[in-house]
Amino acid sequence: MERGSLSGPPAAGTVVVLHQMGNHGPAYFKRTPADMKPYQPECRSQVLQDCPAQDIVNAYDNAVRYTDHFLAQTVRWLKTQKRPSAMLYVSDHGESLGEKGLYLHGMPYMMAPSEQTHVP
Repeated sequence: MERGSLSGPPAAGTVVVLHQMGNHGPAYFKRTPADMKPYQPECRSQVLQDCPAQDIVNAYDNAVRYTDHFLAQTVRWLKTQKRPSAMLYVSDHGESLGEKGLYLHGMPYMMAPSEQTHVP
């Protein structure tokens, strides 16, 4: 079998890629199940400017906590594998939660505040 072929068993191992929605806004409240929302009250609107700042942070923090739970489950699963395994988790950007009146992460890089460009 030719290496890289789509038929037959993998020649050199397996790579699994998980891409989660994570903390991409503005609907942070949709990123967590109801039983995993310890930070309340949370903003339940996609129009972040309509919510108090702390409610936006609570919704964001609930999503961070759920991501932590998801990653812990992934690590537990990896530990059950019989072959050597590894996990690499990366974030592609930060997020503005109302600092300087900005939300999300869409500013051009040269103008964006560090909240958007710093990878947490």
